[in-house]
Amino acid sequence: MARPYTMRRRAAGQAQTRQRIIDAALALYTTRGPAGTTILAIAERAAVQRLTVYRHFADERLLLDAAWKHWSLAHPLPSIHRWSSIVDPRQRMRAGLEALYGYYESASALLARVASDRERMPVLAELAAPFDDWLAEARKKLADGWGAHGRAREWVATLIDHATRETTWRSLVREGGLAGADAARLMSRVITDVARDPYA
Repeated sequence: MARPYTMRRRAAGQAQTRQRIIDAALALYTTRGPAGTTILAIAERAAVQRLTVYRHFADERLLLDAAWKHWSLAHPLPSIHRWSSIVDPRQRMRAGLEALYGYYESASALLARVASDRERMPVLAELAAPFDDWLAEARKKLADGWGAHGRAREWVATLIDHATRETTWRSLVREGGLAGADAARLMSRVITDVARDPYA
């Protein structure tokens, strides 16, 4: 009778240890970046032995995958459908940027570290591919319907690329002190003015 209970208790303990390792990894990925994080540092933060980490994750890639999956579930990408059907490109731009900037508010700490470590850890490009694809689709939807041609069209596309970057959000909000909604409004206004008259 006691054996099933003991096995369940052991499994629960292992699950807790596994999650503690993932949480420790994410905390270090966010502060040091994935490239600057070692298994030893993760083990120390999780208060376990290195061998315990390897018992749960045979190599660093498996731990990175598990941590990214856990983080992604906690930070779901905004739904493009919620604003992509807005006909007026100015209103669509503002709504799209507000959604994106809201996402960056909660997700930027790790996204910025992943972006800076991509050259040192090519595997990060694979992990971030869903975000890259989402952002490319968002930019495509935001670029529709402006009616701009020639240089104006090129400038609008360039501004949309710039406006949707995490670094732009950080510059306007974290460093510039703007609220996310105000930053979205500002960038939408700039893009609208350029689309209307690029030579003003």
